[in-house]
Amino acid sequence: MKEAKSLGESTAAAPKHLLTTAEQSAYVNTGSYAEAVDLYRKLEKSSPYARLTPIGKSGEGRDLYLFVASKDKAFTAEAARKTGKPVVFLQNGIHAGENGGKDAAIMLLRDVLATKKFAAWLDHAIILSIPVFNVDGHEHVSPYNRINENGPAEMGFRVTAQRLNLNRDYIKADAPEMRAWLKVYTAWLPDFLIDNHVTDGSDYQWDVTIATHTEQDIAAPVGRWVNDTYLPRLMAGMEKHGHLAGWYIEGRGSAGLPVMTASPRYSTGYAAAQNRAALLVETHSLKSFRTRVWSHYDIMRVTLDIVAANARALKDASRAADALMASLKPGDKLFLQGRPGTRTEPYSQRLLESERYTGDAAGGPVTRYLAKPVDRPAELNRSLVPAIEVPVPFGYVVPRQWREIIELLRTHGVQMEPLPKETRGKFETYRFANVRFADRPFEGRFQVSGFELTPVEQTRILPAGSMFVPMNQRASRLIAHILEPQAPDSAARWGFLHGIFEQKEYFSDYIFEPIAASMLKRDAALKAEFEKKLAEDPAFAKNPRARLTWLFQRSPYYEQDKDAYPIVKVRQRPW
Repeated sequence: MKEAKSLGESTAAAPKHLLTTAEQSAYVNTGSYAEAVDLYRKLEKSSPYARLTPIGKSGEGRDLYLFVASKDKAFTAEAARKTGKPVVFLQNGIHAGENGGKDAAIMLLRDVLATKKFAAWLDHAIILSIPVFNVDGHEHVSPYNRINENGPAEMGFRVTAQRLNLNRDYIKADAPEMRAWLKVYTAWLPDFLIDNHVTDGSDYQWDVTIATHTEQDIAAPVGRWVNDTYLPRLMAGMEKHGHLAGWYIEGRGSAGLPVMTASPRYSTGYAAAQNRAALLVETHSLKSFRTRVWSHYDIMRVTLDIVAANARALKDASRAADALMASLKPGDKLFLQGRPGTRTEPYSQRLLESERYTGDAAGGPVTRYLAKPVDRPAELNRSLVPAIEVPVPFGYVVPRQWREIIELLRTHGVQMEPLPKETRGKFETYRFANVRFADRPFEGRFQVSGFELTPVEQTRILPAGSMFVPMNQRASRLIAHILEPQAPDSAARWGFLHGIFEQKEYFSDYIFEPIAASMLKRDAALKAEFEKKLAEDPAFAKNPRARLTWLFQRSPYYEQDKDAYPIVKVRQRPW
């Protein structure tokens, strides 16, 4: 790790005007966003195969850029598709204090376009790179931003200027940076996304840990390519270059150590929902900044080696995955969330010995890691069993008044058709009960933390201009993630539908009491249910307002659209 051979070779071969601040400072410092953009511009000028394009603005008004390296000069998504080559997307600085990927990507692209050490990659693939995703956070520089991170001397901040974590924003798309990113992603649909991060927490021997999707949460053709072709070569390649690469473990399971699986609020989970491969890269904060840049450089290098050598197979897997998701039939089961299964594999935990001591400030036990490796045999769990599955409908209709959801679907590249006329009928949908809300905001929203959901069939009037969302399209899994309320990152859970949970009209007891008494006289079943409730719930029986409210909720005066999911499922084209 101290040698970091690939970095030394890259620096030695580079023209001086293309050296980063990291290299020039012996990895004590990292450069500004302006420096990163300037280096990408210099790379653009150094090669006819490069293009730097503005794609939007950050919250504070900074320009966001996409860099494209293509031997075919395929600098647009449409031109790239015509080449038939897979597209690899390098994403840096989504958490802007997590440094390494930004500098490593510049060095790697320099070795493609300027020194031409890896120029042959462009014979087989197209490379995209975002210099820094969270640009405002990157420029929020301080030596105090990440207490757990071992250099550089100063670094940016984790979240955007709006204090939004971009790696929780892929589905809800609240941040302007994310909306710009989604335009790029849904246009290009890159075959492989590498998202560069730095993790903290316990110390260990590994200099880089990873997570990716291979199970039922990604379309099978891509999952198989990742599991059978990519991962064995990745681990072997990283070992060859001197790295200790392991898996990014999330918690502990009853059967082995569970590898992190991400829902679509995260980068890799979003790519999986879009039928595309992705790799979460987590270098370790306690390793030196130089070591982290080295790890990022080599994991991107090994990945591009693998993609270049297996370009046709990866591209075929992406196409087959899209075709598979577009061919789902009504009634087919669609996997939306899993939990660790029982299938495990042998694994060696590359840990460090630790001890506990009494801290003077803490007044209690504190962990201290020692420089003594400890290899512990374990079982790794990469398997999943379904936690949430839904039957595929023919399609959904989003009533036109729910414009925010329609715009969200459009932002994600979903194909929709407007209803040409008002449509009345019975449709499948849901009713909510016992809806609970988070007691504090999360990522700028108060989430719906829990509910009971009952499938129902109801008569609805769908206004002209409502959007029919067919499921015979490549983005069918993503659509279900947004429109099925029980999905972990659904529009309902993220708070796009809070209005349906609010009661807008109330009764006066002197008005409703005679009506309620009449209801009980006329409806024997209602009376029996009411008396059962009185017998089982003494507090309810003693509360006049609660008794009347219970009956009011069962009367025709109660708002029928409260707790009623406004989006419906259809069995055929609704016009």
